[in-house]
Amino acid sequence: MIALTHPAQDGPPPMAALLFRPGPNLAPEAHRIARALLEDAARNRGGRVSSTADGTWRLVAAPPALDMARRALSAVLNGRDAALVTEALAVPPAPIETGTGLEAILSARPVIGLLEFRPILGFGPGGVPRPAGLRVLPSASAIASALGPAWAGEPWKSHAWGLVARRAPGLVPDTEGGLHLDLPPEALGEGAPGFLPVLPPRALACPPPVPFAVDGPGAAALALIDPARLPGAVLHLAHDPALHALPGEFWRQLGPGRVVLEGVADAAAAEWGLAQGIARFSGPWADRLLAVLRRRSG
Repeated sequence: MIALTHPAQDGPPPMAALLFRPGPNLAPEAHRIARALLEDAARNRGGRVSSTADGTWRLVAAPPALDMARRALSAVLNGRDAALVTEALAVPPAPIETGTGLEAILSARPVIGLLEFRPILGFGPGGVPRPAGLRVLPSASAIASALGPAWAGEPWKSHAWGLVARRAPGLVPDTEGGLHLDLPPEALGEGAPGFLPVLPPRALACPPPVPFAVDGPGAAALALIDPARLPGAVLHLAHDPALHALPGEFWRQLGPGRVVLEGVADAAAAEWGLAQGIARFSGPWADRLLAVLRRRSG
């Protein structure tokens, strides 16, 4: 980490600024902690924080608050790929430029265009295919297109994913078979939501008290865990040939009725899933069958 200080101008400035510039190799966890410290200083010590198109975060506050924030950030970022720059302000800070930061860009876009929709195909009694729900999650490609190359780094992708996910509840109506909505664990409020939240695998370390689904784990992680102890009402597992190597007893203990097999491209992948007891699928193969069902019912 490189710490720089700009020379102070004449007279004690009433406000100052602390700039946090993450480098390309800064771990996402360190980036999130640093950003949270800046936001906490702005919220609790009378300052304000903003982001710019070049990836810099800027905290404007009174010097005592900046000093506390700088010490906390230095402890977190010591030796890591980031820079802290303090600036003296001789005049009141200019209004925050709008429309250039990550939050401003995303908030100006209709959230419906930043989401991905994955219909889920199920099989009822007698093997009759039927709609079995809809998974809605932030679209990585749509978000990247909206933000452009200036926000291509992994920390920004993670932050943007969370922002879009938080805007989705209440926007997408319930659907036949149930709505599965991807959320970061910290976005879950009190009580059960009106949909099934799909949480990242890190939520397994501290499962929420409400019914939830899990995005994963991947095949390599599944091979190392006790399937009978894996929590979650639903497991969204990406189809991977490595899954085929897991024994039948694994799937019996896991509970194949909990699984939605995703990314199913052809009948062979679906037949393998059905042989394990899995009865819910998404992907190109499922989309084709659902399209046939819609034509028949329409």
